Amino acid sequence: MAMKPEFSLATPVQFLKSVGPARARALSRLGLETVGDLLAHYPKRYFDRTSCLPIGQARPGQEVTVLGEVLTCSDRRTGRGGNLLTVAIGDDSGVMFCVWFNQKFLLKQFRAGKKVMASGVVQFHGGRPQLAHPDFEILEAEPESGTVEAGLNTGRMVPVYGLTSGIGQYWLRGLIDQALTRAVPHHLESLPPELIRKHRFPDRGTALHDIHFPADRKAMDRAVARLKYEELFTIQMLMALRRSSHRQETGIRLDQPGDMTGKLVGGLPFDLTRAQRRVLNEILADLRSGDPMHRMVQGDVGSGKTLVALIAALFVIEQGYQAVLMAPTEVLARQHGASIGKLCDAIGVSTETLTGSTPAAERRAILAGVAAGEVDLLMGTHAIIQDDVRVPRLALSIIDEQHRFGVKQRGASSSATETDHVAHLMVMSATPIPRSLSLTLFGDLDLSLIDELPAGRQPIRTEIVKEKDEDEVWKACRQEVAQGRQVYVIYPIIEETEGQDLKAATVEWERLQSEVFPGLKVALLHGRLKSRDKAAVMDRFSNGEVQVLVATTVVEVGVDVPNATAMVIHNPERFGLAQLHQLRGRIGRGTAQSYCWLLCDRFLAEETYNRIRFFASHSDGFALAEEDLRLRGPGDAWGVRQSGAPGFRLANPLTDVDLVQVCRDDARQFLDADPQLKSKVGRLVAKALRESFGRHVPLQAG
Repeated sequence: MAMKPEFSLATPVQFLKSVGPARARALSRLGLETVGDLLAHYPKRYFDRTSCLPIGQARPGQEVTVLGEVLTCSDRRTGRGGNLLTVAIGDDSGVMFCVWFNQKFLLKQFRAGKKVMASGVVQFHGGRPQLAHPDFEILEAEPESGTVEAGLNTGRMVPVYGLTSGIGQYWLRGLIDQALTRAVPHHLESLPPELIRKHRFPDRGTALHDIHFPADRKAMDRAVARLKYEELFTIQMLMALRRSSHRQETGIRLDQPGDMTGKLVGGLPFDLTRAQRRVLNEILADLRSGDPMHRMVQGDVGSGKTLVALIAALFVIEQGYQAVLMAPTEVLARQHGASIGKLCDAIGVSTETLTGSTPAAERRAILAGVAAGEVDLLMGTHAIIQDDVRVPRLALSIIDEQHRFGVKQRGASSSATETDHVAHLMVMSATPIPRSLSLTLFGDLDLSLIDELPAGRQPIRTEIVKEKDEDEVWKACRQEVAQGRQVYVIYPIIEETEGQDLKAATVEWERLQSEVFPGLKVALLHGRLKSRDKAAVMDRFSNGEVQVLVATTVVEVGVDVPNATAMVIHNPERFGLAQLHQLRGRIGRGTAQSYCWLLCDRFLAEETYNRIRFFASHSDGFALAEEDLRLRGPGDAWGVRQSGAPGFRLANPLTDVDLVQVCRDDARQFLDADPQLKSKVGRLVAKALRESFGRHVPLQAG
């Protein structure tokens, strides 16, 4: 039967054969909604079934794929309270032991006599060979009838995919093979032919086929190289288009400062750091240039980015213009409103704070004041970039914690202005981003770095503690409170959930109140509280009424209570290194010594423990960010999916920094020759860009 031409990458997966409602739901859990999603679900590794190694020939440190029969299965508790699953598989030459920590649920998959293929690095433990956490597959006697060709699973390099409940390797291979056959013929090339020739890449259809079902490693390597380049080239094209668009705009020239900035800086009880002054000079040079500023200011937690942003805003305000500051959470927005508002009141600058929970009458009054030019600085959440917000004299938009908004909101607040020129844009991030990743994600922005902490700050002492020793931690916390200090206690979840062996904030809050900190004020803060309740809790903690704050990661970003000197983080293995760094950054913001305890209440695999130990021994956010990127990969590095940009599937800007530069150069050269992508090839590139980034591509329609 002839293929329907409308079958494309946008076709929903349920239109493929063998995908019923249940399997469509299972695929959705993997993020696979369309045929395009399916084809971009690349293998995480391959079984080389052209040559399985006899078990008896395995040597330490060797990466192998072995085929054997299940001989025994055992499941036991370890001395550290964990769980160890051991499966022995054998062939005619010997026995290999496959071990998994804390994955007891795998036990039901192994039965004596089953054929198993396993891949991993050989270790010798107690004189016997083993594979720790290997990739494995239980070999079926026959594939499912009508869904998979047997040739996809034997005698070749066989792909191994990430799975979820209800999805098996055999079935998924067959589905992807079906999608390749039906969709690739209808998919147009997305790279310019001259670049394909220059880099000797295969065409896109061949690359997609060869990354899923390569004939050999050489074909696989060519496919990966092509698709990795494509990811980075597409992003660099977007960045190049944005930079080109910026250059064509006219900014507001600001070069007649008054005395507000001088009053503010002169009234501070401390001096600005050299790094703050250097970054301020870069910002002020942009504001005076007449070109619209598009600058990202990075700085570790506590480095003073907010003060730099306020000084930049005052420079604008004292020349008769307005500024806005957008924060990702209501807690942070209200904190900015309180702390910045106090400084501004002292020098006669009018401020307001607007969030999603602002009462309707108050919101109308604030919007009227802003529209009338009576409000100099408007702060808030995304509520300040809604369609009904008009800032007629807007000259500077500041976005705090840029990575939490993503590309969709970058510069969105500029639409609120009624001036003839484009407002300046400054974005800030306390989440350290390695330079190689910054060039990729924020290539349309100039970068400034505040790489110095204010004088008097002491390094935070961080210690890993077993749960059985937690009484010593609570004793130390009580000592801090006795000295007039305050404490954070962080939990990974809000409420207990069946099947999860994790402590929950709501349950532990009750225990801490009654048993651990009797007589002290212990408050609870989490994301499900109403906005006004969260604000009330933070106000009580900020003014010292609450001594111990039990919280989830809602305090991760921007919360600033200099009197807090102690933090206890439960289940630190549940957080990424960058997130742990953000949490720890809530303390150590004053001059007193601060302490962070990482309470581990379960057996941790060696790799996980090493990650936690790395965090405990490093305070440099950029070192932690690079390690996080190395361990976890860039993934959805742009943030939430609705930010309008895809995550990386193959490319890793940390290790592919040379390729990033190649793609950057290629994109700029191509755009120099075809600035609006109007040529035949340019239109194909534009189509690929719009498929990835939607309406956020700065190109005219057509």
